[in-house]
Amino acid sequence: MTNPYETFGSQTAPVASAPVSQGHAIATVYQVSASGLTAYVSQENLADDTLSSKCRIGSTVKVLVEGRLVYGLINNVLPHDTGAILLEIDFLGELHDETFSRGVQIYPMPGATVLSADETDLATIYAPVSDETIKIGTIAPTHTTVAGLTAEALLSKHFAILGSTGTGKSSTLALTVHRIVELYPAAHVVILDPHNEYEQAFSTNGIHLSTENLALPYWLMNFEEHIEMFVGHNTEGREEDVDILRRSLLEARKRSNMKIGVGKITVDTPVPYKLSDLLALFDDEMGKLNKAESVKPFLRLIARTEELRNDLRFSFMFSGLLVQDSMHTLMSKLLRFPVDGRPVTTLDLSGVPTEIVDVVVSLVSRIIFDFSLWSHKNTGATPVLLICEEAHRYVPHVSSEMKIHAARKNLERIAKEGRKYGVSLGLVSQRPSDLSEAVLSQCGTILSMRMNNERDRRYVEAAMPEGSKSFLSALPSLQNRECIVAGEGVGCPVRVRLDYLDKTRRPASDDPEFSHSWRNDTSQADTLMDNTIRLWRRGGTR
Repeated sequence: MTNPYETFGSQTAPVASAPVSQGHAIATVYQVSASGLTAYVSQENLADDTLSSKCRIGSTVKVLVEGRLVYGLINNVLPHDTGAILLEIDFLGELHDETFSRGVQIYPMPGATVLSADETDLATIYAPVSDETIKIGTIAPTHTTVAGLTAEALLSKHFAILGSTGTGKSSTLALTVHRIVELYPAAHVVILDPHNEYEQAFSTNGIHLSTENLALPYWLMNFEEHIEMFVGHNTEGREEDVDILRRSLLEARKRSNMKIGVGKITVDTPVPYKLSDLLALFDDEMGKLNKAESVKPFLRLIARTEELRNDLRFSFMFSGLLVQDSMHTLMSKLLRFPVDGRPVTTLDLSGVPTEIVDVVVSLVSRIIFDFSLWSHKNTGATPVLLICEEAHRYVPHVSSEMKIHAARKNLERIAKEGRKYGVSLGLVSQRPSDLSEAVLSQCGTILSMRMNNERDRRYVEAAMPEGSKSFLSALPSLQNRECIVAGEGVGCPVRVRLDYLDKTRRPASDDPEFSHSWRNDTSQADTLMDNTIRLWRRGGTR
């Protein structure tokens, strides 16, 4: 074969021998590195429409090397002064003994023929056939080869769906969950839904919980969550409040435990106690004081307890009816035991008052983890998938100003330890750069939609596994319903055109359309105002 280094600058590129694998010979390897190669496409090949169409950015190619096929992705197309072009190609992996694996063991040499990948190649590396594979779309740019995720790898090592507002994250999540529960009809999926988007999407195969039909007893909170609820996030200067709360809460739990007989009681033990007992304990301790200025912490705690007990917005947690031991009923309802044909729970957080929504997320995520931990020690874990929408709100970067953030702490614990006990975590966020690095780094699979913000793109790039670089440059130009998938759930990074979901299975996440709403005057304006004000005054409850 002619030395490609000697003829590279000429009008005619080295001509490789006849293809040894199906696919068109489109180029010749010119230079090789550990991460990819550069190939030369001759003017003659460029003049052939069939061959030149295989040389576009995003196309998959292959090179035969000692009985194995090395696959790569065209990442860049550069002009050459001869009128030919250069292709910069990133390695994806290799096929050996009919098995595709990431990484390359034996590298091509200059002069080797670069072939276009055919449909069989694409199916082999992007959509291996398996009973554990869920179909989410088709491979771009072909739109014909099936794109699948390996469900076990996706779930056992957590996943994240990221992208700018309006790119289809909610629909992508709905599609993924629908495919999972179709494969596993006895699944246990809980979606933390801050905007009440998913009730519609899972109306036929899920149950919907909100502040109207969910009883989430206050006594289930651990001490850290009690601090956030009764004292606040920033406890600096409020050490006395925390100490008083600790002593009184422990005593209140001990009093109630006399009827249950759990054994050793701590401030974290989930046994019912009465708010009236807690108030009485605050009052008793305050009566023993001598200095008037020392009364302030007690008065603050008493006022906060009374507020929580009397404010109707908090009744789903602090109603006097919730003092009964209802753990069995709550966990069965929340986690779907038995599934009974509805494996998905959508938990609507839109009616939860803003000042306590973090505590509610903390409580729900923690009791799911604790349930899985103790069931694992008992009869073996029954896996649960917990999905957190708007995840950056609950697992933000660590802030030195925020002394306590129980939601972040519990979700980070699930990210780090959940797989040991069968708790999988799914994160959805439009602001990945505001997410906790400790959590995002634990996500084995990342589905990234279009991302316009450069800071977010850099953050996602740092979280992506090796081999994804060539795809990341496409993030700003992805269309709606397109995403880059990388990580454990796929054989190698892939650009996917997502399947279309029927409207009845999509989230109710359409934004109001100015162009439609502003063409005609509002009908029944009085009814609109009355209903809006009524809901407003009720604190958003329906």
